[in-house]
Amino acid sequence: MNSRLERQLTAEERIEIFHDQFDDRMDASLTLAALVRSAGDYLGRIIGTERADIGMTAMLASLVGGEPKGWREELEDKASSGFSEWPLGTLLHDLAAYAHYGVVLDVEADESEEEIARRLKERVEHASRFLEESPLGLWLSNDDAPQLRQVVTLAYNRWALDSGDPIEPVALATFGGVSEAHIRNLMSGSGSRFSSKDGKIPAQQALAWLAERESFLESIWRKQRIPLTPTSSEPVNEPLFVPVARDGSVFHPGLRRASGFTVGPKGSEQQVGDYRQALSQLQKMPIPYWRRPNERGKWGTVRGTRWERYDWEVLAEAGQGQGAFLQDPNL
Repeated sequence: MNSRLERQLTAEERIEIFHDQFDDRMDASLTLAALVRSAGDYLGRIIGTERADIGMTAMLASLVGGEPKGWREELEDKASSGFSEWPLGTLLHDLAAYAHYGVVLDVEADESEEEIARRLKERVEHASRFLEESPLGLWLSNDDAPQLRQVVTLAYNRWALDSGDPIEPVALATFGGVSEAHIRNLMSGSGSRFSSKDGKIPAQQALAWLAERESFLESIWRKQRIPLTPTSSEPVNEPLFVPVARDGSVFHPGLRRASGFTVGPKGSEQQVGDYRQALSQLQKMPIPYWRRPNERGKWGTVRGTRWERYDWEVLAEAGQGQGAFLQDPNL
């Protein structure tokens, strides 16, 4: 996925790519959903399934609706919304950007490096404690928790690299695009590339090796400044100016789901039932965000990078009946 050219991308460009490519391969909230389901089943064994189902339905109301007996199926169907519905899901989503792309999503223009580092450290420690204290081995199979383990492991070890601390071989292998066995071979023998410090690899040695690997994007959050407002603060009020994402997909009427259109950045999303009202909300945002499925049918949030003007009838006809991936300019 990465190349030497991608190493030269700005923080804003990396963030756009992260939003475009964020899917079930790196979405740790899918693991959270599996844990929530197991917790509900566990409570049912203690207090009775009927009572537990009522409680789970109330706690998950924003995702599963109001039918107690159906919360498990609804949760499974809407698990990918956990990153924006649950505080920990949002935290893990943001850590995924840091873990894979070396950026922080919510940096403000006037925020100091020390403030960013403090918040980033707190998030990494919070996620690490959660992983350590979660009964993954008791409640889930290894196949049910890969996203959570990977995001937390990579974030923890990227922070170690950024802080000059030793890194775990399994994380270095992922960063470098090789197997863990390959890294351990480089740690053994008289001509070993890496020394071992309590089973970990010193940061200086790891970074020197990663500099040779095309799969690793170095951390750039320390010099990151993301503008939060557009060049012009004047709102765009023409109702049929439609936002277009970096991948060419447009915001169209076929993106309506049962609860409406989902607009707004991750963590601050809102449901709007009417297309024109949703479009109006997007037009008033400094940067428009909305949810749409990718070519594989996975729903995710995209960020508008430009505006295009469309005839309403053409747009409505093109989007009718589609929750699909609709691209500009060939509607």
